[in-house]
Amino acid sequence: MPITDEVKEKLKARLSKAIGHLNAVYRMVDEKKYCIDVLHQLKAVQAALDKTSEVILRQHLETCVVEAVQKQDSARVIEELMQVFKQAPTLYMPEEKTIEVSQAEQNNKAGCCH
Repeated sequence: MPITDEVKEKLKARLSKAIGHLNAVYRMVDEKKYCIDVLHQLKAVQAALDKTSEVILRQHLETCVVEAVQKQDSARVIEELMQVFKQAPTLYMPEEKTIEVSQAEQNNKAGCCH
């Protein structure tokens, strides 16, 4: 079963968000913004893409995989999923804790990337 209309709209919204973040990164690089700020924005791009992947995987599990199992074709879909996770083994690892940077540290950027 291909992507449903409902999931299609969710995916398009998530991809629009990723595109917006990526456009922001492009502008930041063009404007020679502070490196760490650009990296944070890139992290937002990656998070938006990861969420998009999660929605697609959930759709696949809830439809295609269930249908394949019902039709006694589980070996094929298991192999497909194994290939996905071989290509991106950390795709759905719990998010790392980020270290919060104080406002004073953010304001003290002189001498680095300026």
